[in-house]
Formats: sequence, C-alpha cells, structure tokens
Amino acid sequence: MTFVFPRFDEPTAIDPRRSWTATFDSYDQRNDDAYYVVSVRQDTREVTRFVAQVWLHWAGDDWTGPEFVERLRREVHAVASTGRTNTPYLGSGRDPDGTGPVVGTSPG
Repeated sequence: MTFVFPRFDEPTAIDPRRSWTATFDSYDQRNDDAYYVVSVRQDTREVTRFVAQVWLHWAGDDWTGPEFVERLRREVHAVASTGRTNTPYLGSGRDPDGTGPVVGTSPG
C-alpha cells in the first residue's frame, strides 16, 4: 500500500479574515521533513504563497491514522499562521494546483 500525503484543501481559519490551504510538495526521507505549499487568503483573495517545512520526528511508523493527519494539520497551521516560510527550501518547482508560481508570490 502506497502512502499519500494529505492535501489541506478546505480553508483553515487563521483569524476572522485570513485562512490557509496547503498542498503536499515533497518529502525528504533522510531528514524526515515534509514540505507543503501554503496559500494564505485574506477574505477571498490569495495574499501569499510559500513553502512550509514540517519535521515529522513525532510521527512514528504509522502515518495512516487520523491522528497523523490532525497533527500534520496543526504543524502546517503553526507555520501558515505566521504568513511566511520557515525554510530556505523553495519547493520542488512543481505547481501543485495549476494556479501559479509555487513560492514567493504576493498577488495584486
């Protein structure tokens, strides 16, 4: 069975006006880091997009349960709520959802 990292397509509130969504970018097995492309929206407009690094030291061996997904969501949320990346890694260069550049954007 192949493991697939979850997407976080449903907006998660940061505050009353801002929310985030995130798409899996890549996994660094050697360092046990997962990378997500985070999109932060204010009201209905995307205001920034960046890569979030999540160190999976806490995950153990079973990544299939709901506990893993919820902890991963909390870890991504901690980075997303800052509104900026926590890593020098710029991402894989893939556009995970077809809407534009992966990182370093501030539309409008």
